[in-house]
Amino acid sequence: MKIHIERGATYRVQAYDAVSVAVAHGEVVQTLTAPALLQPDIAPLEWAVGQATGQALPPLAAFELLLDFAPELVLYGSGARLRFPGAQVMRLFHARGIGFETMDTFAACRTYNVLSMEGRRVLAALLIGPPMGA
Repeated sequence: MKIHIERGATYRVQAYDAVSVAVAHGEVVQTLTAPALLQPDIAPLEWAVGQATGQALPPLAAFELLLDFAPELVLYGSGARLRFPGAQVMRLFHARGIGFETMDTFAACRTYNVLSMEGRRVLAALLIGPPMGA
């Protein structure tokens, strides 16, 4: 799906499909095909999640690394379908007063754009790419 975005200095999702997410920063577009971290004012980063695609979820350690970014809210895009990471991950963020929402990656991309345009310190942790075995 192609998304219309406003031009500006922040990183926004321009388009996404089953195997990639296109992130725009002004006129420059970067296509992501592996798990990634998105923030409004920082270039996309690789999210080291091991084999966390398809049926496997990222380990707790992958979520713990997100705390270093001091987000106000984390959007976890769990891939093509909604898969919750478990109570331990939820407690990790809620104990620190950080919002944590799980949604499929497509919904996380849309929500990220809305929240980033509102000036929120949002961090989108996205599983991107084909499911394992595909």
